[in-house]
Amino acid sequence: MTRSLKDILTAQVNETSAMLHEAAETDIDLKVAMTQQVTETSITVQNYRIDIINEEFAGRQKNFYNVVDGNSVIHSDLALFETAMGIVKSYITGKKSVISELEKFDNEYSNALYETYFQQSRAKKGGLNEDIAVAKASRAKQKVHEAKQRILSRL
Repeated sequence: MTRSLKDILTAQVNETSAMLHEAAETDIDLKVAMTQQVTETSITVQNYRIDIINEEFAGRQKNFYNVVDGNSVIHSDLALFETAMGIVKSYITGKKSVISELEKFDNEYSNALYETYFQQSRAKKGGLNEDIAVAKASRAKQKVHEAKQRILSRL
């Protein structure tokens, strides 16, 4: 008896799906990719949701992120999506020891970003201290970059 093309393709899809699910057990990035659902205001990965909240920050609009487990916000006002996703991955993998580090670095990032925006605003106003404001903004930008690199190195 010959199998139809539809039966052959269905079997191949099922086999590939099974292989992906097996691989996802050891590859957290694959597991996240396979289980995430994206909407305009949130990203859901397994039992966790990352809510995107647009807020005023240093006179500008910026997205912040809350990590939600069920109906409870377990981490709030994260400045970087990478931090929120890193926290979710830590919960999924059971490696919760890095969460406090990620939050600390995210806070450093947020503070440095605020300082950058503040000093840039001061520099635009001009005046006697314009050069000082430009220098402080430059240093704050450097701190923003350093904090983000620390976060990315923990992921």
